[in-house]
Amino acid sequence: MYPSKEKSFAGIFVKNQYEALKEIMLEDEVDIFFMKRKFTSKAGSVIKYIITFFRFFKILFKRYDIIHLHYFYPLIYIVYLYKLFYPNTKVIVTYHGSDVTKKINENNINKLKKISSIVDYHIPVGKALSEILEQKLNIKPNKILPVGVNDKVFFYEDKPKIFDFIYVGSFVSRKGVDVIIKALKNLDKSISVCFVGQGDYLKEIQELQKLNSNIKLYVGLSQDKIQHLIVQSKFLLLPTRNEGFPTSTIESMYCGVPVLVSDIPQTKEQVEDGVNGFIVPVDDVLALQNKMKELANINDEDYKVLVTNTLTFYKDISLTSVCNELIIIYRFLTKND
Repeated sequence: MYPSKEKSFAGIFVKNQYEALKEIMLEDEVDIFFMKRKFTSKAGSVIKYIITFFRFFKILFKRYDIIHLHYFYPLIYIVYLYKLFYPNTKVIVTYHGSDVTKKINENNINKLKKISSIVDYHIPVGKALSEILEQKLNIKPNKILPVGVNDKVFFYEDKPKIFDFIYVGSFVSRKGVDVIIKALKNLDKSISVCFVGQGDYLKEIQELQKLNSNIKLYVGLSQDKIQHLIVQSKFLLLPTRNEGFPTSTIESMYCGVPVLVSDIPQTKEQVEDGVNGFIVPVDDVLALQNKMKELANINDEDYKVLVTNTLTFYKDISLTSVCNELIIIYRFLTKND
């Protein structure tokens, strides 16, 4: 998982974590290996994985004290291969969500249970994901640790609100983007919505733009530009169907922007309904539509209370805090080597 020219936002949290660790661990060597995203079709995805596996062979010529894998499946297979050559290398896995909830199924679960035995330290990014990990792989997580919010980028600014809602992320079904599109078709065109990202529903959003000048679309933005748009929005939208521990919601909270999310365990872990955001049922277009209409017209006093509440949530998962926790784990695993 790593950003690319094609998908500048995909895996940005891994890039942030890697760069922060390099900065903190000045006396240690920190390298990174990631898949290069040059193909976006289904056939291209297969090619991408094949090329990745061949590129990994050069890594076999160097022994690392620790391999820290982000996203369990399918790259656990090449880590398994590496472990055959270097059995004393410690393996840490950070589980992000769909690598557990979607990628592990009845066809591969027994094989993955066996392969997961090479992992020395298990880190799910959220409590709900931790429980799914135990159910599927019979793994007792060592620590729950989100990827961390880059608070040098995502922070509160008192800016005029030009958007009622903002969506940041991939335009895919898993994120519920289709639900937003359906809701917007039946909402008053005075409600302003900003989309940031790219993906399967890009054309549908572009079609909406043609019909409604209050819908804006941005593709391939840097994180600082995304922050600039978030602080100019009243609410962040995420009617998702499946998550690990969504990062866009926490980044929004660091900016003092409340969130509107769907009713799944992973978002309920983050959002207290009516306190730092609002929750609607999964796949319920009408409920989302009605809540968006209500929140677009929220009065200033009620909104100020929401903002104040939002800024008090999750201040302990900044990127620096998370990286310091990781360093403690690294030291613990290698203390007797």
